[in-house]
Amino acid sequence: MKNKILIFASILMLILIAACSNSSSSSSEATTKDGKVVIKIWDYLAPDSSSEREQLALIEKYEKENPNIKFERTYIPFADLKTKLLQGVAGNELPDIVVIDNPDHQAFAEAGVFADITKEVEAWGEADKYFQGPMDSAKLNGKYYGIPNNSNALAIYYNKDLFSQAGITELPKTWDQFSEIAKKLTNGDVKGFAMAGKKSEEGTFQFLPWLWSAGADINSFDSAEAQKAMGYIQSLVKDGSLSKNMINWDQSDVLVQFQTKKAAMMENGPWQIPMLNEKSKDINWGVFLMPGDKQSTSVLGGENWAITANSSNKKEAWDFLKWTQKPEVLGPMHELGGRLPSREDVASDTQYEWAKDENVKIYMEQLKTAKPRAYGTKYPEISTSIQEAIQRNITGENVKKIMGSTADKINPLLPK
Repeated sequence: MKNKILIFASILMLILIAACSNSSSSSSEATTKDGKVVIKIWDYLAPDSSSEREQLALIEKYEKENPNIKFERTYIPFADLKTKLLQGVAGNELPDIVVIDNPDHQAFAEAGVFADITKEVEAWGEADKYFQGPMDSAKLNGKYYGIPNNSNALAIYYNKDLFSQAGITELPKTWDQFSEIAKKLTNGDVKGFAMAGKKSEEGTFQFLPWLWSAGADINSFDSAEAQKAMGYIQSLVKDGSLSKNMINWDQSDVLVQFQTKKAAMMENGPWQIPMLNEKSKDINWGVFLMPGDKQSTSVLGGENWAITANSSNKKEAWDFLKWTQKPEVLGPMHELGGRLPSREDVASDTQYEWAKDENVKIYMEQLKTAKPRAYGTKYPEISTSIQEAIQRNITGENVKKIMGSTADKINPLLPK
């Protein structure tokens, strides 16, 4: 534990040194190539995903409308982006724009990675058009260090034909009903349920709705309610309804389990809807709300845009970010990417899929109970401890022991 603290402190020192040494970099001298301003973007939007498709479409459309701009986009796997950002700051090799998972935004803003764009946002005058949770995730100490890109939540996909074959006529609303149905759907190499448990933020993201549903929270990780949530996931593995391999799965892997009919249900987000519509036309599927114990809830997800502090293309980067948020751009692009808007006016626009498609409407309803991962600037470290707890849990370790030792790591990192 002491070594981990020293390593993290060293990384933060590198960040501060890099930030100070580069603070004099000019933002007025744009980086150009062949007469065009080159804007570099880093994101973790997986190849061949609907979210990547949206990103590529955005870039292509903007370049056509602005022939003086050229984008250089780099895909970095989700689990590697945070490390890459830290290395980039220390080596002064960062892009102009970063797509960041919203719970990580404040930590990197505090570390000096992202530019303070408060003046730009206030001059823009559209921050009040957003849902408060997503917009607050891009702020630190009352200042703006980015803007929301999209919002999402988790719900349960199910294979209607497998439900019918098993004689299941009602969708589960409680944990007891869910586990009973998952076990009934488990047959040979077909599991009743699939969820992500990989040692990355995706694992934490998929576990938190269960923790909250039990009536617990991160600040009560060793409580009886928290133990019940972790024990519930362990029980699904023990009875065969959930594969032990889930500790190696991210959300794309979970989708594959569902697409290949190796899982009758999966926990996943709305970004998978376009993929299922286009590539899994043989599956008769639907979506229902997360089952509840004490309450039914989900987790608020989504990405934010951020401009790096030492970018030499701040003006051009901000012009692009503002453009992506125009309702006439944002609405069609989010439909293409299977995402949900963070802008309230776009979310309420009845011309879009989220107001018409029955499955997308489930996610819009689920957003009403979705909670943000608002646990301060140390959240990335907190999440790492939760990921380790999930890994230990699936290997069959004692749940009470897991939750107690994890709480000891988490509690000192929580906001005072």
